[in-house]
Amino acid sequence: MEFAIGGISVAALIVGIVEAAKSFGLEGNGSRILALVLGFFFTGLAYGIGEGMLPEVAVPYIVWVVTALGGSLAACGYYDLARKLLK
Repeated sequence: MEFAIGGISVAALIVGIVEAAKSFGLEGNGSRILALVLGFFFTGLAYGIGEGMLPEVAVPYIVWVVTALGGSLAACGYYDLARKLLK
């Protein structure tokens, strides 16, 4: 089973969200707990979509939100990279 939503890898999404939270001050076990909760949530969503367990009407909206979240995390990463390179 592929754990992706809308072509966005669940693992990459979780890493991006946790790293963003750490940049806002999340420390220690908080980042582990956040990764655990997000892993449960997004893996469950991917499994539910893949197995047809979610209402078909909801799937495009879930994909839309996850894709937008992935894009925003990518934009933050590119911004940080450009800022470091231009110093």
